[in-house]
Amino acid sequence: MDLRRLRLFLAVVDHGGFTAASAAVHVAQPALSLGVRELERELDAILLVRSRKGIVLTPAGEALVEPARQAVRDVEIAVAAVAAVTGLLAGRVDIAALPTLAADPLAAIAGRFRQAHPQVMVRIVATDDPTDLAQSIRSGHSEIGVTEQGPANAGLVEHAIEDQELVAVCARTGDSDPGVLDLATLSGVPLVLTPAGTSMRNLVDTALRALGVAPSIAVETEQRDALVPLVLAGAGTAFVPRAIAEVASSQGAIVRRTRPELRRRVALVHRTGTLSPAGQQFLVHARAAPAEA
Repeated sequence: MDLRRLRLFLAVVDHGGFTAASAAVHVAQPALSLGVRELERELDAILLVRSRKGIVLTPAGEALVEPARQAVRDVEIAVAAVAAVTGLLAGRVDIAALPTLAADPLAAIAGRFRQAHPQVMVRIVATDDPTDLAQSIRSGHSEIGVTEQGPANAGLVEHAIEDQELVAVCARTGDSDPGVLDLATLSGVPLVLTPAGTSMRNLVDTALRALGVAPSIAVETEQRDALVPLVLAGAGTAFVPRAIAEVASSQGAIVRRTRPELRRRVALVHRTGTLSPAGQQFLVHARAAPAEA
C-alpha cells in the first residue's frame, strides 16, 4: 500500500476537507483528490463522501483511520531508527499531555531532552480527558502520553514517573489561614474547578464524595491558566499542582496542603513495541531525576 496515499487520506480526515488538507500538506488539491481516489481503487472501497456539512467518513474509511495512523507512525520509527544508527538523530517526537501535566512535569522533561538533543523537535498537544489521551496513543496520533495512572491506559505500556500533590490555593484575606485545609470543612465554600471528567476534577470530586461533602462550585472553567487569576480575584478556592501553586504564592495567594492529601500518580504511556529513537531518549529523560539530567 502506498504510504503517500495514506498520508493524504489522513490529512483530509484531520483537516476536515480537501481544501484545508491541501493547504496544510502543501499538495495541490487535484493531486490530493487523485491520491485519495487511487487509494480507494486500491482498496476497492469508498472511504470519503462529500455532504452539505463537509467530508464524511464511510464505515470503510472509519475502519482505515487507526491502521493508517499506525502504519505511518511505524514507518517514521523505522526511518528514525536508521538515522540514529548513522548518528543523525533528528526529526520529531509527538507528546500528548493532560493540560496541567504539560506545565509540570512535562516542561522540565522536554527542556532536559532538548538540551541533550537540540536537533529533535518536541510537539506537544493537550488532551483534557485521560481516556481520549490514551486513545490518541493507541491510534498513533501521538507517540507518547503524559497522563495519570489508571484504567484508561489499559493495553498501553505505563511508566510511573512521579507522585504529584495537588494543594489548595486561596485568596489572601485578613483572616487567611495558612494551615492545612481539612476537606471535610468545604461544605458551602466556593470552589473554582475544572469541568467534570477532567483529571484534577475527578481527584477533588472523589475525595469530597468520600467525606460526604457536596462541592459548592462558584466557577467551572476549561482554562487552566485562569484558575489562579480567578482565585486572586476572589472567585473561590482552587486545587492545583504544587508547581503552579508556587507561582500563585508569589502573586499573593495562600497555599495550603489538604487533609486528606490529594495525589495522583503521573505516568508516561506508549504503545507496545518499539519507540522511535527520539521517543526512547525522551523516555530516558522522563525517568531521570532532574539532578541527573
